[in-house]
Amino acid sequence: MIGDRATGKVLLSCAAALLFLLVGAVGFSVPFWQPGYRAVASEEFDVQRMMLVDLNSAGLEELCSLPGIGEKKAQAILDYREEHGPFSRIDELNQVDGISAKSIEAWRSRLYIEADEMQKEER
Repeated sequence: MIGDRATGKVLLSCAAALLFLLVGAVGFSVPFWQPGYRAVASEEFDVQRMMLVDLNSAGLEELCSLPGIGEKKAQAILDYREEHGPFSRIDELNQVDGISAKSIEAWRSRLYIEADEMQKEER
């Protein structure tokens, strides 16, 4: 009988310690007491803003996911690409009507140009 009581106390102590650790971990990882926490935590995560866009294979919808670009600018990029072939540098967007250097800089972190098969083989 004494052994059962001791085992129960040990288990109860372990459960209490585990609960204490969990409450502490949640308390430090969720700073709900800090101003503005709820505003940041409740905002929806916009995957569109984080997606990378391949300048040479992107369609109208993908290009429209870039900030400040509508169907007209996206179509201008597609028309330029069709007329002049694939882009070799992102800065070539300067040649597209309606695209400014400021816009290119805003998009630069989201744009890339996939190497063609010849460039991949050279690596």
